[in-house]
Amino acid sequence: MNLVQLKIQKDASLASTIKILREFDSSLTISEIRQKIENSDFAITFDLNHYDVVEELQGVDRKLLFRDMIRKLCKAGAQVSVYLNGETASLEQLDNRLNTMHEIAREVEEDIDRESE
Repeated sequence: MNLVQLKIQKDASLASTIKILREFDSSLTISEIRQKIENSDFAITFDLNHYDVVEELQGVDRKLLFRDMIRKLCKAGAQVSVYLNGETASLEQLDNRLNTMHEIAREVEEDIDRESE
């Protein structure tokens, strides 16, 4: 499993933090996000192995959208702590994991293309 969880420290940028999180996952309510941040719980959890056929057909890459959301949070001044499979991780470690997954997917596609010729 490849779970990424984010903890966000409560600060003055709470409104913009909530807005950014809801843009990524609109199923989260404002009060739910606020409560998680205030209780120092994981504000959001994302499975890097997430796969949705419709998103695939539309060319949507949720992993890239997730990473972009983290960039927006940091830019907005949020203090973000990243956890990979329950362990504290740096953004560099997350980026390395994402790059590795992207490279593997690309290689698999190339192998499939080669075999179908």
